[in-house]
Order: sequence, then C-alpha cells, then structure tokens
Amino acid sequence: MASSMVRPTQRPALRGVGRALLLTTPMALWALLMMTPRLRAEHDAVTLTAALAVVVFMTALFYKMLRTGETYRWRRIFFVALGLLFPVGFLSSLIALRGSMSIPIEHIVAGDTPFCFMVTPMLLIPAALTKTLIFPGSILATPTNPHSIAVMIGLWGALTLVLGKAWCSYACFFGGIEEGVAAVAKRPRIRKIDARFRMVPWAVLLVTVLLSAALFEPFYCTWLCPFKTVTEFFEVRNVTTALQFVVFVSLFAGLVVVLPFLTKKRTQCGFFCPFGAFQSLFNKINIFEIRVDRAQCVDCGACQRACPTMAITAESVREGKVHLNCMKCGACVDACKKDAALWHVKGTSLMARPERARLLFLYGAWAMATMFGGSVLAGSLVALWHLVARG
Repeated sequence: MASSMVRPTQRPALRGVGRALLLTTPMALWALLMMTPRLRAEHDAVTLTAALAVVVFMTALFYKMLRTGETYRWRRIFFVALGLLFPVGFLSSLIALRGSMSIPIEHIVAGDTPFCFMVTPMLLIPAALTKTLIFPGSILATPTNPHSIAVMIGLWGALTLVLGKAWCSYACFFGGIEEGVAAVAKRPRIRKIDARFRMVPWAVLLVTVLLSAALFEPFYCTWLCPFKTVTEFFEVRNVTTALQFVVFVSLFAGLVVVLPFLTKKRTQCGFFCPFGAFQSLFNKINIFEIRVDRAQCVDCGACQRACPTMAITAESVREGKVHLNCMKCGACVDACKKDAALWHVKGTSLMARPERARLLFLYGAWAMATMFGGSVLAGSLVALWHLVARG
C-alpha cells in the first residue's frame, strides 16, 4: 500500500531566497548569541572581526543547506575548517600557558589538564565502582583550565541524547582533519574495504574501558589516541614517554592521513575510535535517523560509496536502514539520485515529509556546531592572526 503512494520529494526545487532567509534567521540569531562575549570585547578589533566572520560563516553555510537542499557539502566546509583551525588555537593557548605542547608531570598532578570528550567512556566504570575520576583534570572550571569535566560531560550528554552520533559530524574537533585529508584525492586508491572493520571500534572500546578500570588511567589517551600528535602529549622524559610519542605519531600518520587519503573514508572515526562506538549507542534512543525507502531504491550503491564510515552496506540497504554507527552527516542522502535515502523522525511514516525531518535535525545539529565549533573557530582565527603578525 505504502509503495503505491507518492512520497513528497526529499530535495525539493531550490527554496525561494526569501523563505530560505526566513528559516535561516533563528540560526543567525543563535550565532550572534554564541559570539556575544567576543563581540563585546573592548578595544580588540581582531577578536571582534573574528567573531563577526564566524557569525557570517556559520549563517551562510546554514542558508546554503536550506537553499540547495544539500547537507554534506556545506557541513564539510565547516567541519574541515574546524579540524584544521582547532590545533592552531588550542596549541597557541597551551604554549602561552606552559611554553610547550607537552604536559609537564606537575600539571598532571595538579589536575591542570584540559578535559577531552574522548575519555568519557573510560570514566564510567571507575567512577561507578570507586567514585573516582581517573582523568587528571578539574571537575569545575579554573582560571588555567576552563575545559572542566562537569561542563563538558553535561553538554555532551544533553546534546547526544537529542542528536545521537551526530556529535561526530558536527562537533568533533578531530574528525575534520581526516575528512579534509579524505577530500584531497578525487578518487579512492583503495575501493574495497571489508565491512567487518566496523566492529574494530567496539573491540577498542571494550579493551580501553577495561584497561582504564584496571590501571586507573585513561588508557586510550595514554597510549592510543592519534590526535595527541596535534594537541598535547606527555613530556618526553624516558623510554615510556618516548614510546608513547612514537605510537601517537604513527597512528596519526596512518589513520588520519594515509588511509583517509587512500580510501576517501574517515578511517580513524569509522574503524578505530572507541568514543565513536560509544556514541553509536545513543543512535538507539534519539529521534532522528536516516532510512532507505525500498520503493524508491534501485540498488545503485551510490549511498554506500558516499558514506565516510561504511554505515551503509548492501545488507542494510536491503533492510531499508543504516547501521548503528551512522553519524548523520548527510552524505548518503545527497548522493542518492532517486531520493530513496532520506531523513526521518522515528515514530513517523516514511511518507511523512523528509525535508521537515531534515530541517528539525539541522536546527539542533547546527546549533551544536555553532556552540562548540563557532567558539573554536573564532579563538583560532585570533591565534592565527597573532601568529602571522609576529611572524
């Protein structure tokens, strides 16, 4: 019965300029609100200019998503900019505070380590069993460490409950680096990837959580995180810390640079990251998802080729759905020429208007992107300006 009905198109003809601008207005106001502290910066033209640039940038990209009906293309511009600029601002702040991107042991002992959301699943078991936080950071913000555990986990938890694994496409500072590398090559050098690699992050999650509980240290952060290479790492003082540094650089080169370039996939996110696996669990309970309308699908495989984390396979397409590790980037929907891949709100019919589901999702996802990424972009632009001015 459903297959004989006509579903409203996923990507309607270009919205009128007026309607697109009207729908963009709430996000423009949100961007201004998020940049208000920087816009109020007295006698600081650089900070003011950076804040205004971010407001225009985030608003323009949201407008283009609404005007064109495409999501992935415009989201990727923001995401790659975030990935490339985040290390600039973060490392500039660290060097200004410490004189180095390495973490002296005295800072670790003092709990003066910025909290990273990647460690979240490794905190749970030790915290539940012993009421002990194993990450050497501060629970509340301090003058030298504004990235507190309580604030970061609170914001992440609230947003993840609503948007699921979309965090990995709209807020993760690190994913933009490999997404940018993946975009460099026109065609993948490696086309066939065993779908079973999607299970590796679950194994890494299990191992790192258990070892973190046993050793009372965030094992992934201590030994396996590729992004320590572009953020912060333990000061090299002995054989152990030297080995850790070599592991970080090797994993970064392989998983974030070489493999994304060869496969045009987010290999670290899709085939290694334990936090990504943990995030996937929340796709079960949030209301937004990607579905495949079998009545429209012609099994061309375009959605599978477009997905950066192999969250869509021939098997999932036959079942009319995507896998649990979908991060809602929109690549599959944009790639589908038959409008078979679509945005969907759980509990509603596939015959419902998918463009409305997309709009609802984008308001939440872009608000999150502006909240986290916008502030990072503004701070990084200021840091970049000062670097260029001094250089």
